[in-house]
Amino acid sequence: MKYVVSSEEMANIDTYTIEEIGISSLVLMERASLAVVAKVEELITKLDRVLVVVEGGNNGGDGLAVARILHQHGYLVDVFYVKHIANASPQFEIQLKIAEKLMIPVYNKMPRKEYSLIVDGLFGVGLSKDIVGEHKRVIENLNTMNIIKVSIDIPSGIDATTGKILGCAFKADYTVTFGLKKLGLLLFDGVDYSGEVVVADIGFPEQAIKAISPKTYIYDSSDLIKKPKRLQNSNKGTYGHVAVIAGTKNVAGAALFSAKAAYVSGAGLVKVYTHESNGNVILSRLPEALLYTYEDYAEASLCIENAVEWADVVVIGPGIGVSGASKKMLQELLKNSTVPVIIDADGLNVLAEDMSMLKKAKCPIILTPHMKEMSRLVKKDISEVLDCRFEIAKKLSEDYHVICVLKDAKSIIPDNKGKFYINEPGNSGMSTGGSGDVLTGIIAAFIAGGLDPLEAARLGAYVHGLAGDVAKKSRGEYGLLASDIIEAIPSVLL
Repeated sequence: MKYVVSSEEMANIDTYTIEEIGISSLVLMERASLAVVAKVEELITKLDRVLVVVEGGNNGGDGLAVARILHQHGYLVDVFYVKHIANASPQFEIQLKIAEKLMIPVYNKMPRKEYSLIVDGLFGVGLSKDIVGEHKRVIENLNTMNIIKVSIDIPSGIDATTGKILGCAFKADYTVTFGLKKLGLLLFDGVDYSGEVVVADIGFPEQAIKAISPKTYIYDSSDLIKKPKRLQNSNKGTYGHVAVIAGTKNVAGAALFSAKAAYVSGAGLVKVYTHESNGNVILSRLPEALLYTYEDYAEASLCIENAVEWADVVVIGPGIGVSGASKKMLQELLKNSTVPVIIDADGLNVLAEDMSMLKKAKCPIILTPHMKEMSRLVKKDISEVLDCRFEIAKKLSEDYHVICVLKDAKSIIPDNKGKFYINEPGNSGMSTGGSGDVLTGIIAAFIAGGLDPLEAARLGAYVHGLAGDVAKKSRGEYGLLASDIIEAIPSVLL
């Protein structure tokens, strides 16, 4: 697990490090600059010319230090100081004087030279208002240049907390960020404007991070150790029973995706409850599955009874439609189940019509809405959900005592301690039909294997994203299918 920080949290960590621990701001600046230089030196040779663009804040001070170190390493470096901030920071002034003494060219207008790489040192994580005027014109001009672009800490113009563009933003190929990844590098436009992100350790002590206690975190490869354990002395019953209530008449795909994903994620047995028209398709594509079919609502009611008695976790919703029968099935399941229930897809759309069903439940519940489904659940415009995703997901979780997996390019999962998991892996190729059904199956398998529902949701989202990234390597983002994600899961769980 690693923390991800807002602009305010990063500022507080920085202040604590300097004032409470006693590490000088200039020491931190030097280490930050060395990290940027290391990345730049990977990208160019000493025959290339570098332009460092700065303003008078501490981010600009980092930029001047980068220019100095590159100059001392024998690179051709120019500095463009936009100089439209009224009061430069003391650290910037120190770095500017050093640059001048070393005779590094510092221009107050864009130099008419050819460059191979630009270092963006205009604005850092403290930016809170729109970029306008000369700064906007400079950034827009820099963005037109077909050369390598590197940002210091965060691309200028990206809100470090929300990821939104503040007026305009520098579009980087690489971003070297310091200490901890910023939320804005994961959300909204920030993820598209930051390019490849390098997180550099510049000396923020663990004590400072613990003192501030950031509220958002991500998983990394070390967290895969949390997956359900496999025992030599075991059988199919050891790894649990997953019930998948999915698919309406002649609609079998969603059921197949969830069921197969559950199997390849470690579930011992998976039983698909679906309309009888889907039976042959499911058994021909997934012969490992158990099957319980129904034709009408009376039989569907019996399937709920069977699922509650048989399963260790129940999935309901993928492809079931939004008929009256679907509503009655969901009502009966929530009324009678004592095992965890995962509600997805059409199950969420049915639920949105009567949220009071959740109040009657006696079992742990996981909801997996994408942004549009969430807007229906909370009766808010989708733009508001996008803007206030953390607050809305948290409120839904608290109001109905559920685990909420709010799906997006970077899904978020609030916990019951005021903190948020944000899922970092994944790619645009996963924006395809059936991808959400796969996620549901993974989470179900992890619950069946013994994980508590919250941990299963977090780790399930992480594995789902990793599998999507593995699939991308062979399929690309244009041709990626939900079935490709399923096929990649075993390699992630090795």
